[in-house]
Amino acid sequence: RGKVEARLEDFDFDLPLQTKSFRFRAPGQPSVVINGDRLNAKAKQMLSRIKNGQTVIISDIDVIIPTNPSYKLKQTSPISITIN
Repeated sequence: RGKVEARLEDFDFDLPLQTKSFRFRAPGQPSVVINGDRLNAKAKQMLSRIKNGQTVIISDIDVIIPTNPSYKLKQTSPISITIN
């Protein structure tokens, strides 16, 4: 709950990934950069103001391989979530 995770679909073996940071955007509010893989208090507060039918966007997701953090992974796709 409130966690941003990354996975490599159809990869030959299990490769653990870790989310270092991401940007959280909600309508009518300035975006916030979050360090780590969970929504912080500010993002949760922003989320509490969202109305049904509005969309939040999680972008600029920085993911690393914990066993090899210097390896640069490709940019992940943004996630958009419409609140019902």
